[in-house]
Formats: sequence, C-alpha cells, structure tokens
Amino acid sequence: MKALLKKELRSYLYSVTGALFIAVNLLVLGIYFTAYNLTDGYPTVNFTVNSAIAVFLFITPLLTMRIISEEQRTRTDQLLLSSPMPLFSMIMGKYLALLVIFMVPVITVSIYPLIMGIFGKVSYSESYVAVLVYFLFGAACLAIGLFISSLTENQIIAAVLTFTTLFVTFMMNGIASLLPDSVSVIKRILSLFDMAKRLDNLINGILDVRAVVYYLTVVILALFLTYESIQKRRFAVSSQTVKLSAYSVAAIFVAFAAAVGVNYLVLRLPDDMMQYDLSQNRVFTMSKESEEYLDGLEKDVKIYVMSEKDRVEMPVAKTLDRFEEYSDHISVEYVNLAKNPQFASDYIDETVVGGDFIVVCGENAVRVASSDLFQTEIDYQTFSETVTGIDAEGQIISAIARVTSDEKTVMKVVSGHGEFGMSELSMMFSYLKKAGIEPEEINLLTEEKIDDCDILMIAAPLEDYTEEDCKKVTDYLKDGGKAVIISGYSENGKKLTNFNNLLKDYKVTISSGLVEDTDKGHYYGDNPLYLLPEVYDTPASKTVKLQNRYVFMPYSQAITVDEDSSDETLQVNDILRTTQDSYMKNNLKKGDSLEKADEDTEGPFTVGAYITKGDTKIALFSSAMAFTDDASRAVGDANITMISDAAKDMAPVSAGPVIPVKSYGTEYVTIPDAFVILYSLIFTVLVPLVIFLAGVVLWWRRRKR
Repeated sequence: MKALLKKELRSYLYSVTGALFIAVNLLVLGIYFTAYNLTDGYPTVNFTVNSAIAVFLFITPLLTMRIISEEQRTRTDQLLLSSPMPLFSMIMGKYLALLVIFMVPVITVSIYPLIMGIFGKVSYSESYVAVLVYFLFGAACLAIGLFISSLTENQIIAAVLTFTTLFVTFMMNGIASLLPDSVSVIKRILSLFDMAKRLDNLINGILDVRAVVYYLTVVILALFLTYESIQKRRFAVSSQTVKLSAYSVAAIFVAFAAAVGVNYLVLRLPDDMMQYDLSQNRVFTMSKESEEYLDGLEKDVKIYVMSEKDRVEMPVAKTLDRFEEYSDHISVEYVNLAKNPQFASDYIDETVVGGDFIVVCGENAVRVASSDLFQTEIDYQTFSETVTGIDAEGQIISAIARVTSDEKTVMKVVSGHGEFGMSELSMMFSYLKKAGIEPEEINLLTEEKIDDCDILMIAAPLEDYTEEDCKKVTDYLKDGGKAVIISGYSENGKKLTNFNNLLKDYKVTISSGLVEDTDKGHYYGDNPLYLLPEVYDTPASKTVKLQNRYVFMPYSQAITVDEDSSDETLQVNDILRTTQDSYMKNNLKKGDSLEKADEDTEGPFTVGAYITKGDTKIALFSSAMAFTDDASRAVGDANITMISDAAKDMAPVSAGPVIPVKSYGTEYVTIPDAFVILYSLIFTVLVPLVIFLAGVVLWWRRRKR
C-alpha cells in the first residue's frame, strides 16, 4: 500500500492536476477568509468554510476522474489486479493519496484561526468544528469520486458522473421539498442522500456526532462499493470462472442496510449524547433556569408548530427538540397549515401564520408569534434587518408558564400625556410578557379610576398630569397598588410639577436638574451624562447585582428622599446611585456648559429607588431613555431586566423564569489594514500561485525528460 501511495502522490505532484486542485481550494478559501475574517473581523471561520465548500462539486472530479478509469483504459490496472497486493490495500493506497493532497488546504484553513487570534478573541472551538466540516465533506466527496472512477474507462464520463452525483446530493433537500407530502416515504428515502443538510449543525458550532457518523459512513460505503466494482473486474482478468454477481448484490445490499442501520441507531440516541454545543455564545444550550423550571413542571403541555419540521429555522427546531427531550410533560407536533387552515381556531381566536406556535395546556392556550422568536436590528443606513439573537427558549418557557397557570398579571400602561407606549419600548414589554405580565393600555383622561390593575406603568410623560390624574394614581397606590414609574428630563425646560410631586406622600420628589458623574468608571463613552451608577441590592436589581452588570441611565434626574420621615411603614431603598464625583445642573438650558459650576448641587444622587409602604410597592427610575431598545442593548438588556425583576416582585402570580435573548453578537477581531493586505496577498494570491506554478514546473520538467 505504501508503494502505491507513493506512486499516486508522485503522479499528482508531477502533473498539474494535484497542484490545480490545491490552488483552486486555497484561492476560494483565501477569498472568503479575506472577506469574512480579515476585512469584517468575524472571529470564526464557519462562514468561510460554508461559502467555500461548494467548490468541491467542481474540483473533486478534476482530482478523481483519472485515478482508476485511466488505468482501466490503458490496461495498466491488470498489473495491480494480478499482483499479490490485497485489493483493499490497493484502494486505500489510492484513497489516502487523495486525502494527502486534500490535507494541504485543510491544514491551511486550520491556520486561519491562529492568525486571527493574534489580533483578538477567537472562538477556536467553533472554528475547528468548521474545519472538521471541511475535512469530512471533502473526504466524502473524494470517496464518491473514487468509486465513480472505478465504473468507467472514460475520464470525461467519470468527471461528469462525479459532478452530477455530488450536485444532486448537495441539492437533495431542495429537490425533496418539491415533492408533495403524499410521498413522505420517498422524501425520507431521498433524505438519506442529502449530504448538505448534515452540514447545518456543524457549521453553526454544534459538534454533531450523527453528522460525523453520516460522513464516515459515506466514505466507508463508497470505498466498499469501489472494492466490489474492482473485485468483479479482478476475477474477470484471472482464469477463475466463479461468478460473483449474486454475492456482490447481496454484499452491497448488506452494506447499505448496515449503513442505514448505524445512522438510524445514532439518530435514536438522545441529543445530549450526540450533540455538543461549541458555538461562541452557546445559543443551542438550554439554560439552567429553564431546566430547573421544567424539573418542577407537573402538567402536560402540547406545542403545536404551524409549519413542517424541515421548514423551521434550524436554531428554533433545535430548541424545540431539546424541550421535548428534556421533559416527559412536553410534546411537539408540527402542523401543515396548508392542509389544516382552521387548526388554530380550535384553540385561540388570533390569526396565525407559518412558523407560529400554539402552546396548549388543558383549556389554556397562547400563541407565540414566529416574529418573536428572533431579535432583530435595523441598519438605518441600508434599511436592512439583521438577526442579532434568538429568543425561542425564552418565549417557549414564558408560554408554558402562562398556560399552566389559571391566573394572569395585568399591567396597565398609562397613555394620554406623551408617555412611551408599547411600540417605543418593545424590548421591555417583550421581557414583561415573558415574565407572564400582560400589558394593557389605560388613558387617565377617560377612566374614572384605575381598576383591575395588578401593576401600573407610567413611562416618562412629556406633558404634566392634571391634579385629577394625580389623584387617580395616588388613590390607586394608597389602596395597596403596585407601580413602575419612569420620569424623564425635559430638554425644552417644561416643568412637570404635578407629576414630579406625585410621590410626595412617600417623601420622594423628582428634581428638574440633570445629573452628571465625572468618575471615569461610572459614565459611558466620553459623556458624563451617560451614567453607569452603582447598583444596590433590591428586589428590582437582584439579577443585575448578582451578575455584576452595568446599568445605563442617560440624562437622569435626581430623586430626592426626605430622610426625616417618621413613618416606620415607609421604606425607600436605593436601586441606583451615582458617586461622590457627581453633580446636578439646575436650570440647564440648551447651549449651556456642562462643566461644574459653583451653583451646581454636589452628589451623590439617587437615580433609581424602590419604595414600599404597607402593601404598596413602587419602582422609580429617573431616566426616560434608559429603557429604550438602544439603551438596553448597550448594557446587554440589564436595564429592562430591572423592570422585569421589579414587576415579578410585584406580581400576585408567580411566573416562570425570564430567559434573556441569546445573542448572536460576536466580539469582532480588529485587524490593521496593513495586515489585512499582507495576509490577503499571502493566502489569496501568493500561496495558490506558488503551488500552481510549482505543479506546472514539475509537469514541464517531467515532460522534457
């Protein structure tokens, strides 16, 4: 086998074929490496590999078309067939020669993460799973090419058949999707030949043992078929007259059955044995909070997915699989809306679209919109929408908590004075819904009093409240009400006198000044108005405090607390407080200097407070902008986590855990332009060109002999 391996390697090295195969691979890899990793700074090579992998369809036939078919055409194969060398050794010698040539681009792509690691943090685990994808897919393609080369004496036919076979297997998922559902058995059979579908998990950073087994099975099966193909020819060359047709057919049948059986076996094994989440942000791993909640689940829950399973986004389908596998109380069923357009009407009154969920427990049912399963951001320069995170786990846990409880918590959101509404604070209200809190709008101008309200939300009014509006709020609070109140600084100097005195019965007032903090560790960027205050331990801040996270409070007012209150039932605890280096600008006008002046009030200042008096609970924050989507993203949703924790503490009904959005965000690698140009030239131009020219020189020198 070693002698044959050396012979095949020499034939590739002394011809342009091997050099061309390596050069084309490196050229394509280099182009995508430059685009995704060097220029954009993406910290893994999975996009590079995923984009470059299709090149195997075109260059595999180039490398494999002559490896056996040429010897059959020239009859030089008879020397091998009649030699004492075991046939398996002969096939392995040729296949290993192909792999040795292929290892040059594999080793090269393995160097890419190491280069990026010089300039920043790189997800090595996710990157090398992608390298494994590249190797396995390439090895499978080469094995198929080797087998097809053994079927014909014509190199062109071998090349065309190899390309056609690889193209069909690569596009099999799309081909199968064109078939009607009535031939589901045929679709399942076709899925056995779908080589591209198995890439999904591996490319996304999941070490999927099932996919690895599948590609290894393809390699072994292709090599076995090559063995059977040559075996028949070998006995035809010898003087033996034993016919092996029946034996070959039986052996091939057994081989296919064994391959299907092995893959079926690993398919039946649980995901936690077969799949390991090595993605950068572990987006496919169920959180401990979800596991603890599901451990205590006692009711049976059915999740109906308004789509066929193969059309559900892979991360969502993976999350559903993990829920169903983790708990015996959860089952998932996929519904074809085209066949069952009225299915949802049996459970809910809302209109559903493809990809929505209906979560059912007994008589209770809720809809989870497919649009809520992912977090997106809009680039206002290009007006394009980008997916920045997945919220499938959080939405499912929230839906399960709601349907397994017979009670709900209602939050009345005040409108009519220019307050932020549910659309402006979409992320915050999404968090609240996940906490089992249902927001409903209320207008104090039209309501006589605040009724049927578990929590009141006042989100930064622009216009002052009337005395009558204030009385409605104070009456609600005196009756043991719960409230989240957000105030906001007015740039136009408009004073909200009534609103700012709304909590005077609780010895708390909101000043009209604007707070700055000059402690460099307590403001964001270069702006001392972008406060990063100290976080104190309260029911509203327990998660943020425990996780030692920053809270972002831009343009905050000071909350003044009367320390001389003699009411022992009243407690006012700081949630957020600035440092000793802070000061408050009073009567600030547009264009005024932000530098500290003698008349400025010195800090520290409270900018978030948790107030309790008897059954009354109030979470008060003094920054209107703090709970907008952009401000929340700046500190990883810590701001709205506080609102969620406060609401959960106030809610009369215990809800499930609030699972935050699992971010797709990555810490990009910053590579100086000089190095981008240098490495781009090396891997895209220099290395492929040198290898190709070396192959041409060796071929020319051999030809001149």
